[in-house]
Amino acid sequence: MDYTQAVQFHKAITANGSILGLDSIRALMQELGDIWKELKIVHIAGTNGKGSVCCFLASVFKEAGYRVGQFNSPAVFHPREVYQINGSWISEEEYAECMEEAAAAYDRICSKGMRPPTVFEVETAVAFLWFYRKKCEIVLLETGMGGSTDATNLIQKPLCSVVVSVSMDHMAYLGNSLAEIAKVKAGIIKENCPVVLAGQQEEAEAVLVKRAEELHAPCFFAEEFMDCRMINGILHCCHPEFGMLKVAMQGIYQAKNLAAAVRTIQVLKRSGYMISKEQVQKGIASARWPGRFACICKSPLFYIDGAHNADGAEKLRESLLAYFPKKRRIGIMGVMADKPYREMLKSLLPLFEKIYTVTPENKRAMPAELLAEEIRMQGGSFVIADTVSEAVRSASKEAERLGEDGMVMAFGSLYYLGEVERAMLEA
Repeated sequence: MDYTQAVQFHKAITANGSILGLDSIRALMQELGDIWKELKIVHIAGTNGKGSVCCFLASVFKEAGYRVGQFNSPAVFHPREVYQINGSWISEEEYAECMEEAAAAYDRICSKGMRPPTVFEVETAVAFLWFYRKKCEIVLLETGMGGSTDATNLIQKPLCSVVVSVSMDHMAYLGNSLAEIAKVKAGIIKENCPVVLAGQQEEAEAVLVKRAEELHAPCFFAEEFMDCRMINGILHCCHPEFGMLKVAMQGIYQAKNLAAAVRTIQVLKRSGYMISKEQVQKGIASARWPGRFACICKSPLFYIDGAHNADGAEKLRESLLAYFPKKRRIGIMGVMADKPYREMLKSLLPLFEKIYTVTPENKRAMPAELLAEEIRMQGGSFVIADTVSEAVRSASKEAERLGEDGMVMAFGSLYYLGEVERAMLEA
């Protein structure tokens, strides 16, 4: 199997859909020798912030000299970006090799009459194969959806479980209340294994703490920074052990993600990982995470953010007001139909002079026309764009006419942000 064939196989099995549960991934990994058992894993779940916390941790561990594997989803810009070691993507050759081995195991499972593994289960298997072959000293493993029934949750003894902010999302799969969703996320907490909890709403925290107590899992809370300020567009957070931490990643919400990452570092130091104050500072300062309140063009000013649920929209609102309080904002929005787009618009619509609506290339996508109708009902101004490229071109021209006062903010589903960036590069 070469790289093109590997990509074709990956595309073909997306038709298997999303099915939660552990039987299939267990069977798949058994076919591959259960090599995941040889890996030292930090398991990360939650609604918003998983990728940023992974990014902070990966950057710090790399700075400390460790070989660190990182598995995140979904892919935003390229299918290989979800697999990284020390910040570098898996190569095409290694991707093809691991996918070929996973595909052979996939075929063996199907020949036994078992359910075909989902694309995410195969992706998870590829991640384990690559990290095992490359002898990673620590692996940062992000859940795909939920926790207890997520394919990544076959692991039994993580170095640490981390639960970032839990909010309402994927209700069709995870539950219709915050407590129900938190119960699913709490599934990554394992007996006698430490857990770090980021700042949570009271209802969610009660569920997570109860689960930790039942499993005798030592529980560590990520404490908010007492001294956190913006200086020349850089977030500065003062920590009692690690001193002043400078966060290059923009977004006011990164302070809470950083708090979770720093608490996790403290827990892992107790497990024997050697990390100095200076390494923490350098690692945090060099951490980058694309697609999260990220600038992709300075003239006109153009940002993208994967705010795809109500909590994400509120965090985006806070960041826009903190970083660009006086800008005249032109928006581009594309979401999945199962997302709370009405609540998202209630938070964000007042900040925009106009929003271009687009239809992401996904079978779950909300049609641009229906999204525009909701904007109309909420009293906003909109333009229905036939394509993402058209929206990018038109919004950019409007921002250019506004001069230094104007900016473009593309937000919503992570699935279309890569198309936004490509369209901006071609414009």
